[in-house]
Amino acid sequence: MADMQGKEKELSVADRQVEQVLSSNPLFSSLEGFYIKDLIGKGERRVFSAGSQIISEGESGEEVFFIISGKVKVTLYGEEGREIVLSILRQGDMVGEMSIIDDLPRSANVEAIEDLDCLVIGKQAFLNYLSKHHRVYIRFLAYLTGRLREATRKIGGLALLDVCGRIAHTLIGMAGKKGTASGVVAVDRITHEEIAAMIGSSREVVSRALKKMAHEGYIKIEKDKMILYIEQ
Repeated sequence: MADMQGKEKELSVADRQVEQVLSSNPLFSSLEGFYIKDLIGKGERRVFSAGSQIISEGESGEEVFFIISGKVKVTLYGEEGREIVLSILRQGDMVGEMSIIDDLPRSANVEAIEDLDCLVIGKQAFLNYLSKHHRVYIRFLAYLTGRLREATRKIGGLALLDVCGRIAHTLIGMAGKKGTASGVVAVDRITHEEIAAMIGSSREVVSRALKKMAHEGYIKIEKDKMILYIEQ
């Protein structure tokens, strides 16, 4: 059977790092290690410096990227060059998968905002991998459904909430499932400009809103974290 483990292949130190990082990805969490080992064997490591353009909107999608270290922003640009940040992805996340599946051009830009290390899998190799490993394939479908639900959540937030609400909505979305049960959400700190681009506002408006939220005890901004208290 395709999902049987077979003979284990010894991994290098670098590949063990990839295995450890990808074990946190929803596609592979709690699955046997040979699923990740097989994926590693189909890809190659690539590094990009901060500021590098990884994916450009409109180009052909021939590869999927798994982030081993660093961060990227997924963006669109308006007619006047205004940047809209759709999401910020980091270690363990996957990017570039949509064009692999629907065979359409890339729908957004992806830029490294830190030095980036990725495992890169070619289109056909990734499709072959999914067809071979049905458990990962089912998880991949669930991941795509989750992306659609998140897009719906973001659209609703942009349409219905004020600036403070949109900031809170965005931080909760960044935390994902990790952090709302306790009523406290902690995420890596991002700049006021990045928040503004994510919620369709300006840096000045976001700065005033954050100051108001901090004064009222809804948010605390630390050196490398932003902490939102959602049960105030």
